[in-house]
Amino acid sequence: MPRIRYLKPEFFSDESLAEFKFETRLAYTGLWCYADKEGRLEDRPKYLKAMIFPYDNVDMKKQLDLLSSCKNGKTYPFIQRYEVEGVKLIQITKWKKHQKPHHTEKESIFPPIPPLKEKGMEKGMENQLNGNAELNNGEITVKQDKLLKSLSILKDKYLDCVFLTENEYQKLIEKEGEIITTKAIEILNNYKMSSGKKYKSDYHAILSWVLEKAKEKQPTKGDNRGTPDQQESERILQAANKRFREEIAKRSAASKDRPDA
Repeated sequence: MPRIRYLKPEFFSDESLAEFKFETRLAYTGLWCYADKEGRLEDRPKYLKAMIFPYDNVDMKKQLDLLSSCKNGKTYPFIQRYEVEGVKLIQITKWKKHQKPHHTEKESIFPPIPPLKEKGMEKGMENQLNGNAELNNGEITVKQDKLLKSLSILKDKYLDCVFLTENEYQKLIEKEGEIITTKAIEILNNYKMSSGKKYKSDYHAILSWVLEKAKEKQPTKGDNRGTPDQQESERILQAANKRFREEIAKRSAASKDRPDA
């Protein structure tokens, strides 16, 4: 979920950033909006490209490589890239120096990595750290079970306010097909937007009642009558036509009974 972040005037005059092309500088600021309270986010170049550069042909992987390198005399990169339990992550360095997240913002679900030392860092390091190993600064270790549980709840947003994990979405597609799944997401999205209702699990809400509604709105195979809404509209139209014909018949009969007819 994107967030609002600070952009200080000093950003534009930073000489280290000035060595990068404009797309790298813009990519860097874009990462801030997708980082959590601790400046951490998933390392997903394709997704980040779609979010930050939806209208530009920019190689996001290249931008991340540049930002994670130590060049131009810098002793630390702008971002650190690391991996935990097969999940690739990014840590934006010096995060708390430049950002002040709101106190109500959710805590990070990602494990920390050791802070880069201001001095003595070897140039050209790849900044790829294994989160499973013990870290020298304070002997911090990653609690794998807690991490895996946290990673399992990462969800993608569909439409305005429906949240599903990739696994949940794929299960719906495999079981119900793309048409029903898309319709179910649309129904739940409209309901949540209009009612303000929130669910602990949109996936289970879809299973419990939304799928039934989505299937009601789909005509059965070989049924040319249309959806229930279309059928209701047709019924109302036919009733109106019947009343109209009856009224015409009454007027015609009344006209014949008149003496001057």
